[in-house]
Amino acid sequence: MPSPSPAPKRRLTVLKDTGDESAPRRPWQWVGFGALAIFTAWIPLAGLAGAAASRLGESALAGAEAAIVAVYAVALGLGAALGGFLVGRWGTAGVGLREAALAGLGASAVAIVATWVSFGLSAGALLVAAVATPMAAAGGRFGLRARRP
Repeated sequence: MPSPSPAPKRRLTVLKDTGDESAPRRPWQWVGFGALAIFTAWIPLAGLAGAAASRLGESALAGAEAAIVAVYAVALGLGAALGGFLVGRWGTAGVGLREAALAGLGASAVAIVATWVSFGLSAGALLVAAVATPMAAAGGRFGLRARRP
């Protein structure tokens, strides 16, 4: 009795990569991505700012309170600029400064509401929007400059 011939090897089809055929993201989606990026960068920077602020608080320097506020403001501004840079650099066509600034404003709104819910209403919490919105726009401007034509 003859032995059966082995079954032919089955090969998987490989799809050719024809580029990204998905629809480009809408501008409001980039606002959300930017706001998330701002929080992602801001949280560790705020931890570092807290460590620096604790050292400033131990000193008996006049104006130490203002220095502590400045340290936290720098951390927020840097986080907002990094989030704005992400929007400006990798955003789709038509996404730019406006979406970066709105990302900063959106992240500010979330932070302000969280502060008010936790600690009560205070006008000082509004400084978050005064720092984050223009810094996110500045980061978006740098991101647009870094974007490939």
